[in-house]
Amino acid sequence: MPSRTMLSSRERALYSKLRWLLNEPGLLRGNLVVARRRCGKPTCRCHRDQSQRHRSLYLAISVAGRRRTVYIPERWEPRVQEWCGRYAQVRKLLEELSQSFQKRLEDRRE
Repeated sequence: MPSRTMLSSRERALYSKLRWLLNEPGLLRGNLVVARRRCGKPTCRCHRDQSQRHRSLYLAISVAGRRRTVYIPERWEPRVQEWCGRYAQVRKLLEELSQSFQKRLEDRRE
């Protein structure tokens, strides 16, 4: 592996951003899914109007090849969205770094 000074300014910036993201608390792989459902109360507005159904948020993840959903309470929603977003950013940066080094390999340069 070349020293940091051998990296391009773009690669150094990608590493810097990656380190910054990994130092922040919370990293979660998964997708947020919004579900609209009817409750059990027959007099509730959700039984009269389909657009008035109750909103629930779930985290959809794959565990050992099986899809699993986890209910996200309303007060946790911003936090979980942040964690999922951070994971997506880390994954994107890793892909960019990988492509950069793949290009180095193809060009046969240090």
